[in-house]
Amino acid sequence: FRLSWPSPGDRRRSMAVKSPLHSPSRVKPVSKHLAPVSFWDVQMHRYLTSLGHTRPLLQIPMLWNSSELELGSNDLILYFHTSASQSLTTFGHDPKALGQALMRIALSSSTPSAAAVFNSLLALSSLHRYGVQTQAFRLKIATIKALAAATTCSLGAREVIQHAAAGMLLCSFEVHQASCTSSQWTWYISGVKEVLNAPCLKHYSRDSDLNALMDWVYYHDVMSRFTLRHWHGDVLEIPPKPSDMCRKEVYTPVRTAIGFHSRDAELHPADSSMLANLELLAELSDTVIIRPQDSMSVQQMEDYKGYIRILDWRIRNIPTQTKPTPDREQPGIAELFKLATLVYLNRVSGNLLDQADSTQANLNRAFTLFSQMDCCERQYPLFILGCEARTDEQRLIVLELISRTEKRNSSRSLNHVRILVQALWAQDDLAEKELDYWDKLSCIISSCTIIPS
Repeated sequence: FRLSWPSPGDRRRSMAVKSPLHSPSRVKPVSKHLAPVSFWDVQMHRYLTSLGHTRPLLQIPMLWNSSELELGSNDLILYFHTSASQSLTTFGHDPKALGQALMRIALSSSTPSAAAVFNSLLALSSLHRYGVQTQAFRLKIATIKALAAATTCSLGAREVIQHAAAGMLLCSFEVHQASCTSSQWTWYISGVKEVLNAPCLKHYSRDSDLNALMDWVYYHDVMSRFTLRHWHGDVLEIPPKPSDMCRKEVYTPVRTAIGFHSRDAELHPADSSMLANLELLAELSDTVIIRPQDSMSVQQMEDYKGYIRILDWRIRNIPTQTKPTPDREQPGIAELFKLATLVYLNRVSGNLLDQADSTQANLNRAFTLFSQMDCCERQYPLFILGCEARTDEQRLIVLELISRTEKRNSSRSLNHVRILVQALWAQDDLAEKELDYWDKLSCIISSCTIIPS
């Protein structure tokens, strides 16, 4: 281009910007939520479009509190009871009630297994209150040492339950906030499932505390199976076959299975809609095949399509929650969970049932719920539905919901899901055509240095 300069005496040498037509008070403020496209996003775009050969790694920021804290056990236990227990991630149970059950399990005896539960309560409480710092990790290490000491003795049913509770608290420790050991949450799930296969549990009387613990394990097991289906890192090796997983019946709260019999009239089981959501997501994760047309005959493809249609029908007919709950957001989260599974089934099956209109209606309903809810502490629907946002308005709704949720004392860090959702938005914006859903999700999730939870 050519630059031209005004001649001497030209009045245009000095130019002033005209005042805006609208007064500043009418100018709409720019949103504080921005989803910029970074160099990393361009690298991932090149990788997804086969222009790049190396998949870039997605680093999750890790905060460290360098303060040397020595808060006493009594203070940490009190804080766990009043605040930290609310961050326990479960489905269909009140997290604070689960925390009270864990405290009863920790104080039920003086065995090494009980000490492990007690130390893990303190570790999570310290992490929740002060972030990633030395005291929290010292308590975590003390928990692991107590669990190791417990394995030198014979484990009865009570010790097995304590062992499982400590393992789940360590899992919660790892998923609460990103740290260099956060990927170990899947190890603890695998270990807890192995412990719960102990023969001594087959004839143990099942009570409400054990119900809450089992449902807690089942929720995280389903989430790990969903995540590991997309995550192709090399941190750990977990058998992907359903037959190698711990038997699902151990965790179901509404059935009498594997010798569990309760003498209590009321065990406060999770609502059937919550359980159905988890069971169908687990079945989807274990059975839905990626790009089946590449490996199936015409007849096999028809049979498979029939199975997908039945699975879709079963998800749609999950009963709505009818039991009163102290958490007024829980019915909305249950509906979001169902909507997310329906959308995921449609996307991952390649719209095999030709339900584009129905899927869009589900997404419209989801964004309406997002805009109405005060919080959404379950990251699965936030991730699956949030990454479907295409307009700036929808993306703003998602980011504002994440911000509202993080302000609650009961929320664990949502930084991971925010980074993943924004990375997926960037790929949608950079792509010239619709990206393959499975490849897009798997590439973004696999790029994480920490296994998403």
